[in-house]
Amino acid sequence: MTYRRLLEKLTENWPAKVLSLAAAVLLVLFNNMTRLEERIISAPLDVRLSDAVVPAEKPPERVRVRLRGESEDIFRLEEGDLEFYLDLSERTSPGQYRVPVQLDKRYPAEAFGVVEISIEPAEITVELAARESRMVEVVPNFIGAPPSGYRLQQHTLNPPEVEVVGPEQRLDAVERIETEPIELTGRTEDFSQTVRLRAPDPLVSLPQGDRAELLAVIEETVVLTTFEPVEVVLINLDGEFELRGELPDGLVRVQAMQGAFDTIGPGEVQIIADASEVDGPGTYQLPTRPLLPSGMLVLRYEPTMIELEFEEPADEN
Repeated sequence: MTYRRLLEKLTENWPAKVLSLAAAVLLVLFNNMTRLEERIISAPLDVRLSDAVVPAEKPPERVRVRLRGESEDIFRLEEGDLEFYLDLSERTSPGQYRVPVQLDKRYPAEAFGVVEISIEPAEITVELAARESRMVEVVPNFIGAPPSGYRLQQHTLNPPEVEVVGPEQRLDAVERIETEPIELTGRTEDFSQTVRLRAPDPLVSLPQGDRAELLAVIEETVVLTTFEPVEVVLINLDGEFELRGELPDGLVRVQAMQGAFDTIGPGEVQIIADASEVDGPGTYQLPTRPLLPSGMLVLRYEPTMIELEFEEPADEN
């Protein structure tokens, strides 16, 4: 068959052939479309800004996305596989701006087999304000308390203050930045930890980071206590003599760590009177001294001198 003859065959009744080809293409497309499934996801939305402005109102953090594609493709998508953004990087003046929601090209939908994609809403209005910043103090948020006998003696935070950024009207209300709760319950030793800083307003950001290093010093509590009455004990008395009458009671005021009092037993605090100088019947002025467990500092005790009368034992016969 010559070329001329072949060309005539191909062009013979060409309108019908074109319509048949178009119908076949549409049939294939329709068949493919009927096999596609639809899925609706919620995707994160980023806002890209210039350094001169900040949002005056909190913009949406997510958008609703409708996907069409092969079932096995679109349902293997995970949250974060597609990321959308509002491009306000060229806006440097306060005001209201309506901008389209765009798909980040680093996350192409085609790579996941998505045939069709639609975003709701397709455009978003954002109000921008002038960017302001200032330095504020960082304050720890302690909860609970150390056990009895211990206390938080001091603490330091690094950094002690941070920069906060946001609209001026929001920054006016920010006097300090608190940390996340820091538990003191059960603490008996010094400790350090990294703590998160909490922005007090969703429109206030911490450009230098939201972490701080805490160093806390825990020490035992110093307690002042008075023991009263305290037994006065006579020692070193010669067996040829005996005390006439009874010994008085005394008192001792001491300072010590709380833990020292937790283990003290009955009779461990006494006042000692030394009778080694008694060499005959009569009245004597005897010095006294306190007797206590180690770790206690005596602030005062009474009596410091004691007057006692001694006599010879009565003849038993």
